[in-house]
Amino acid sequence: MKISRQRVAGVMAGVTLLCTAGMSPAHAEGTFDTYISNWYVSNESRHWTDRNSDGAWTGVYFEGCSTDAGFNHAGLMLRKAVDWQPDPSKGSRTNYCGWVDWNDPDDAGQYYFVLESLNSGSRLWVNKVTVGF
Repeated sequence: MKISRQRVAGVMAGVTLLCTAGMSPAHAEGTFDTYISNWYVSNESRHWTDRNSDGAWTGVYFEGCSTDAGFNHAGLMLRKAVDWQPDPSKGSRTNYCGWVDWNDPDDAGQYYFVLESLNSGSRLWVNKVTVGF
């Protein structure tokens, strides 16, 4: 049985599409892209509204990370903004310049992440930050 190059190319394109689609935030309520410039521990991201209209995860993706002393990883905490009360934590994650996930917080409201720690250095830069919720 002879397999044509065209058929192989079609199969490879399909596999690539499936792999890419599997990595994207399917059914996510929302996403936004931003960047981080000269952050220090305790800096906060912008706030976003998660209506909890789906069961999708909440996650943060970093690409192009650096510090003033060589990036290894950053500690991030997801918080829910609550008026007139301390903002409760939804947990902490370690970002090694990639994806971190808090699963579905299962709670509608305003959210943000906080830079909790840096493995090295005191300032953080990230060329691309994607937040999905």
